[in-house]
Amino acid sequence: MKNSLYYSAVLALILSGCSLSPELNVPTTQFPQTYRADVKSETPYVDAAWWSNYHDAKLTALIEEALTNNYDLQSAMANISLARATLSRSTSDRYPSIDVQGSGQRIRSSGDTFNSKAHNTYNDFSLSAVLSYELDLWGKYKEAEASSRASLIATYAAKDTVKISLAASVADSYFTLISLYEQLDITNETIKAREEGLKRNEAKYTLGAISKGTLASDRAELNSAQITKDALEQAILLQQSALAVLVGKSPEAIAAFSKDGLPRVLPSDVNVPANLPSELLSKRPDITQAEENLKAANANIGVARAAYFPSISLSGALGFESTQLSNLMKSQSGMNSFGGSLASPLFNMGKTSSNVESAKANKELAEIAYAKTVQQAFQDAYDALNKRHTLTQKLEHQLSYEKNIEQVYLLAKKQYENGYGDYLTLLDAKRNLLSAKLATSQTKQALLSSGVSLYKSLGGGWDKEVFDRHADTL
Repeated sequence: MKNSLYYSAVLALILSGCSLSPELNVPTTQFPQTYRADVKSETPYVDAAWWSNYHDAKLTALIEEALTNNYDLQSAMANISLARATLSRSTSDRYPSIDVQGSGQRIRSSGDTFNSKAHNTYNDFSLSAVLSYELDLWGKYKEAEASSRASLIATYAAKDTVKISLAASVADSYFTLISLYEQLDITNETIKAREEGLKRNEAKYTLGAISKGTLASDRAELNSAQITKDALEQAILLQQSALAVLVGKSPEAIAAFSKDGLPRVLPSDVNVPANLPSELLSKRPDITQAEENLKAANANIGVARAAYFPSISLSGALGFESTQLSNLMKSQSGMNSFGGSLASPLFNMGKTSSNVESAKANKELAEIAYAKTVQQAFQDAYDALNKRHTLTQKLEHQLSYEKNIEQVYLLAKKQYENGYGDYLTLLDAKRNLLSAKLATSQTKQALLSSGVSLYKSLGGGWDKEVFDRHADTL
């Protein structure tokens, strides 16, 4: 019983190996607990399906389709498969391997061996199980497995980063497309109003009531509106193409969707967390990805350092060997062998040292990448909050401006209908109102875009606790 415990302990020590990788210290960053002391948020978390807050079934359908068809996400899934295979290979290196070998030969020996003057001809058949195992005394394979596992977890985090970015890109592209169509409708009304005004002024110019310069100015305003329309139509085509790539559809399919199913009015803005709690930023998958890459780089230092020390390999064979195939499986044909070998580095022109220094440099790069990712995460959220705060005020002022311009238009319309005003004054008021509506549409789209950016910067509802539980099973 004592011998069994002793051999079990020795075997456990051999399989576990020591570790030559340095102690890992993940850089820490202090986050501000809130963005602005005077701003309070009623929503301290982000829903994973945050796009459902816009209550737009078409947007939800597009995002779900993109999460199924997008090539970037499919590439991320393929990277997971690749990393999983690498981990499986690294894990298998830590354990013995057993191969089955069989051979059959017809041999004619030399007549000048073993003091024999005659040639001997005989058969040699063998069938055996061969075991080979390299003792992981220095933790080389253990650290390689740890590095592969960290890389696999990093690929899962990378996939989640792609998903969040993809959902945000689809939503942003969708809102932009709606805004472009809304602006196109407003521009068409503007062109119609300017064509009416130009027609009346052409009649006045014929009668000598206005100057040629006034007429030319009206034509230039019409041309300007037509140029705006051309630019909007081109932007719509480009936006349709971009959305098609994101969703995985053809541009023709998106164009048909735009004509038949796309709303022509932007949805209302939604409540996005206005504060900046550090726990939200720490849940971003790209930060976890950078941390796991750092762990992998740290483990690779241990792998490189292990090359300084000797490697001990064990091998054994158990099977049968006979000169007659009919006797191969009989008891008297049984054979076995067991042995070991030791290989130690002596002189390799600094190759091992170079590999160690390379591994250390890669770890330093991973530390820099981690710190930069954390810094970028805070900047993304901070910039999105700043932009959103400014755009919220701008939209409020823009809506007030549009309301006042609409009052001017309604007053001009009432005066014209009652015979107190002229038609050109009414057309000018209408053009000003359309111009205000155009600016309002652009500001609404910018505010919606800032909300999408904020959702993305806060991790898009990614749940690190769920991710960590899944990572523990890898």
